[in-house]
Amino acid sequence: MIRAGQSAAWCHLRSYETRHGIIRADLTLRPAAEARRQTPISAAGVLRPVWNIGNGTATGEPALNIAQLWVELTPSLEPGGRASVRLAPLDPSQWQHLQPNQVITMHEDRTVAGTAVVLEVQRPLATPTT
Repeated sequence: MIRAGQSAAWCHLRSYETRHGIIRADLTLRPAAEARRQTPISAAGVLRPVWNIGNGTATGEPALNIAQLWVELTPSLEPGGRASVRLAPLDPSQWQHLQPNQVITMHEDRTVAGTAVVLEVQRPLATPTT
């Protein structure tokens, strides 16, 4: 649910998705007793966690990629909760290999903060010029 104060930010996200594509996932956060996060995540796209999406470094370690996180249809996501989310990657080219049903993990430190199943990947209709 988008509120009046969030409308400009929501329009910015939708503009981003038009240029770079859409990534939606079903995210389940770890319970507060098992994770660093003790407070809800705002739905408004203010969190930019890192994700293990299957990329690796030159040394074979997992590479973590940043994406802004928007929670759909609820004002926040509680620790231990589950919701559909939209992801806006910092570097969309690193996310091109994602497929529906792929499992990715969210990190806010070295530990796993949540696990997401990719629901939808829509490529942009045209190649962005910027």
